[in-house]
Amino acid sequence: MRVRGGSLPFDPDPDLLRLPVLGPDADDRALLDHAIELCAEGCDREVVHFAFLDADGRQVAPAGRLHDVPRLPRRRDVDELVDLFRHQGLRARARQVVCVWQTVDDDELDRVAVDAWASGLARSLGAGPLRLRAFWHRTPSGFTVPGRFGDRAGGADGD
Repeated sequence: MRVRGGSLPFDPDPDLLRLPVLGPDADDRALLDHAIELCAEGCDREVVHFAFLDADGRQVAPAGRLHDVPRLPRRRDVDELVDLFRHQGLRARARQVVCVWQTVDDDELDRVAVDAWASGLARSLGAGPLRLRAFWHRTPSGFTVPGRFGDRAGGADGD
């Protein structure tokens, strides 16, 4: 897995994509707005979008994308992604990370795979200096919130 682009700067470029603040009291609409902004491109490829936030929910570094992430994770795949998030998050002084797992289909295997990733990341980033704040699954039909993040679902697709 690779992060596309350069390394995460300590002081983000003022022209980077600015995500809405994702405060601790964010309602379902604010959560969906955040996901739509983070994943503001066509749903025509498999991509993991992520962003680092401070303790108050403000973005602290440019949003990133990962390509070629294994579809069904093994424990070492989850550990590798957690290590990447922790390392990059530490460099940006982040306290939270948010993810949008984008798939081109919405079949049963996609849902099982994304739920496995969400569960593994939530388990590994549940405590400590960097925690997983929110996780969404995006398909051509919209956004869902998998597994332990709740049963919320949104039909908006942001395209």
